[in-house]
Amino acid sequence: MRNENKTDVAATFKVAVASVAMENRQFWRAIGYDGLFKLVHEPAGQFLLDRGAAKQTIKYLRAHFTFSNSDPADAKFGGSVCGRVMTIKEDGTATYDFTHVNRTFREYVKRGMKPIVEFDFFPDGLCWSGQEQANDEGFATYTGLIKHWDLWSELLHRFMENLEETFGKDELRTWYFEIWNEPDAMNGEQSRQLYRMYDIFAHTLKAFDPAYKVGGPATYKLHALKGFLDHVTSGTNHVTGKPGSPIDFVSHHLYGVSGSWLTQGPRILPLASTFSANMLWLQRLMDEYKSLNVEIHINEWGECSHGDTKFVAQFPQLYYRNTEYSALLMVKLVDCLKTIEAAYGFRTELLLFWGACFNASMPGFFIGSRDLTTAGNVPKPILTGWEMLTRLGGSFLPVEGPMVGGRHGLLAAKDERGIQLLAYNFNETDDDEGREDVIEIALDGLSARAYTVRETRLDRHHHNTYREWERLGSPVNADERTVAVLMETAELQPDNRFCLEATGGCARLSVRIPRHGMVLFELSAE
Repeated sequence: MRNENKTDVAATFKVAVASVAMENRQFWRAIGYDGLFKLVHEPAGQFLLDRGAAKQTIKYLRAHFTFSNSDPADAKFGGSVCGRVMTIKEDGTATYDFTHVNRTFREYVKRGMKPIVEFDFFPDGLCWSGQEQANDEGFATYTGLIKHWDLWSELLHRFMENLEETFGKDELRTWYFEIWNEPDAMNGEQSRQLYRMYDIFAHTLKAFDPAYKVGGPATYKLHALKGFLDHVTSGTNHVTGKPGSPIDFVSHHLYGVSGSWLTQGPRILPLASTFSANMLWLQRLMDEYKSLNVEIHINEWGECSHGDTKFVAQFPQLYYRNTEYSALLMVKLVDCLKTIEAAYGFRTELLLFWGACFNASMPGFFIGSRDLTTAGNVPKPILTGWEMLTRLGGSFLPVEGPMVGGRHGLLAAKDERGIQLLAYNFNETDDDEGREDVIEIALDGLSARAYTVRETRLDRHHHNTYREWERLGSPVNADERTVAVLMETAELQPDNRFCLEATGGCARLSVRIPRHGMVLFELSAE
């Protein structure tokens, strides 16, 4: 296994173990979903949060509908997914109830997790007219025009007073506060309203504490983001009357494929190269705003946007949400974003996967939804891949080898535990996944003479709950025996252990990896 024929080597990587390339910020440890205000209080949500805390895979959580009273998504989730914080009475006054929001945020905080608090959408009665308008991604964008600006300001003040009383300033300084979600359908007067809303939002929060981190607007079109950036850099502030507004982070959304394309059209796959290209277009836009010193948040990403009522039974092209494809795509994407930071200085501070545990609370395994768990709380391969990523130490090591973004890749890191190497073999358009490639890893600068190596794999035959489910005959019901087998499959127990000897500070690993597979090596000095 460790001594493949040299002529078979498909890729060679060199790792300078004694050096550090950059900090591993684990920027991918973030999730979000429409229904989190409901799901986190149910068994499936509790399981996901507990596992996320135990495996250290989740740090930030984001959900829509913080200020909404009701939403069409209620029907999908079998109950309210809204914060329901404000009720406007007929006489124009308001009452407030922060019980549900506080209860939800406590579930995060007690596990060491942090909310990304969306200031959306309009409470009933705040606008002149109906507030729901579907954008071209199929999302209800809530674009009504506000008739009670005093109530918008009052809502923000009451909300922040509540959060400070409940959680304290020190805790809130570790959160992110964001205006709206996907305002891309807004234009003209609606866009101007968004900018006014942001100014009041940012001014209010900074008045409570200048250290609170504010930003937005969670766009998915660059032209919509550009209008917002123009305002916060040089537009007239609706509160101060001066140019510009305070902002700590800019949030944007990237998906591999649009859910609006789920038809019988041509086959389209999510590609890491598409994400990389879109990130570089975002960098080009941000370069126009040199005065901004902000974090960049991709606070929604996924293989395919929405499509949460369109599953593989109707749209087989959603198979990649179920399989090892999604795990490998995520690892390759992390490698690409890390490389973009090193090459262009464009740093991704947060990469948030939009998906949670909707399928886990439903009958039927692997329905093709954008979730981390399936029926019976079984981790899908993407969650298993996430747990492998999280085992990488706090410092990335310099790696020489094939250009990042191709078939073969290597993430190398270290910490007080030792050295971690995550090698992958993934080309999105493969049609012959049964083939294997040999990858060789040369290590230089080792301080010990021998290392114990733990080898853990994720591919079609290792730690892959979807493929194991297929081998069980694709059962429909989440019976106790099936769930137990799949849970055991998901646990990342090493598939192999061996000793690696170093000579003159150098050693070499040679590993055969099937296509659409990856291997984690964890080296500890003997």
